[in-house]
Amino acid sequence: MKKSKASNLDDGFDFISNMPDPILQLILQGLPTTEEVVRTSILSTRWRYLWTSLPHFPSLNIDSERVLNHYIMFSKKKFKDFVSWCLADKTRDLDSFRLCCATYYKVSTVEAWIKAAIMRKVKSLDLTYCPKSENEDITLPHYVISCDSLEVLRLCLCRRAFHFPADYESLWFRALRVLKLESVYCYDKDLVKPFTRFCPLLEELTLIDCFVKVVDTIIVESPKIKILVIRNCKDMYSVYNDLWSNVDVSCPELVNFEFVGRRGEIVIDRAASLKKAVILPEVISERNLSPNLGKIFCELLAGISHVASLSINFYFIQCINIARDREKCFPASFPDLKTLEVTTSIDAFTMDVLLRFLKCSPNLESLNLIIQKEHLGTEYWALDKPRTRLIITRHLKRVKFIGFSGEKQKLDIARCLLKHETALEEMCFSWCSEVKYHEKSVKMVNILSKFCKASSTVKLISFLEDQ
Repeated sequence: MKKSKASNLDDGFDFISNMPDPILQLILQGLPTTEEVVRTSILSTRWRYLWTSLPHFPSLNIDSERVLNHYIMFSKKKFKDFVSWCLADKTRDLDSFRLCCATYYKVSTVEAWIKAAIMRKVKSLDLTYCPKSENEDITLPHYVISCDSLEVLRLCLCRRAFHFPADYESLWFRALRVLKLESVYCYDKDLVKPFTRFCPLLEELTLIDCFVKVVDTIIVESPKIKILVIRNCKDMYSVYNDLWSNVDVSCPELVNFEFVGRRGEIVIDRAASLKKAVILPEVISERNLSPNLGKIFCELLAGISHVASLSINFYFIQCINIARDREKCFPASFPDLKTLEVTTSIDAFTMDVLLRFLKCSPNLESLNLIIQKEHLGTEYWALDKPRTRLIITRHLKRVKFIGFSGEKQKLDIARCLLKHETALEEMCFSWCSEVKYHEKSVKMVNILSKFCKASSTVKLISFLEDQ
């Protein structure tokens, strides 16, 4: 038997390393993380700086949990040296720098990395960090505030205290367009006002689980903001009873608005440009429901009745249901509404509100229904009653049941819509359980196909939700 020929490497020739740069760059682009790309520099002198020449370079995405858990040879010190080494080339500007470094390092260490990125004129900075010591607070450095290149800033500070420098007003961001703050706790100042007041180009603002103790109402006032997202998790309520909940928005260019969290007063002024609204308040207990809050929500609807897409939930509907002067406050029409998503029950009261929406939305094309399991009882609204048939919309093209599990009550609603919607093109069922989907979906579609249909071209679509 002949021996196989020795490899090129055995002859002292590294075939891969001698490939043209574009080929090697394609190989590097196929690697999933910054750490793996950078580690190729140890292969040979040919690879040492090759990663810096990638077409999408320089973008750094470094996660301590990913590195320290995956690579046994990495220690906390080696990770520290690794980050410093990645940032060492001051001759190249940075497009983006994402760093997740948990609780392993002191504030001074992380600030040194941020400063290195700022010196390289970073455009996007994404930091997830919690100081090593519980006694360490985080102060926004001057060099971040005064950075002329920074357009996108995302901070997740793991519920640690956050401060502005004393002279921040004279140093503020000049180029910032996108700001996302998550788990940022500000005890001594209004967290939102400085950013909206001193960021002249700010277009997108996201606040997730942020704690602002000094104010009850957050005022978001900005001439440029187009996207505003506010989300507060329920698990914070039991610990922080004075968490802010009221929001007053005055953004004439606002296009998308999303509010998810504890119930409160939401006021939107000058929202002529608003196209999409997601309003999902959470009521801690039934005692928090009040006619006054219901009136506020009705007035809110009146102020945004021109939107093209609207998402509301069960608690929002409950508040509207008990609103003072509901007949006067509820909008007479949603003339531009094309998509309505409702998380609801199917009792008589909440279905009355849903039917009112349908009646007031003459151009509605898409209806997404999320019917909560905890509200599926034996007593529910009789959808075939005469007055229901009279006010059901004739413009619906698509109905989607989200979180479907084959429940009889939901099938009854589907049957009614199929019977009366003459323009219906699609009825979709998005299953939440893979087991039930495989067991029941085919049988369910067969049952639905036998129902009386007002539209001869309607398609029945059943699929499994993305897990």
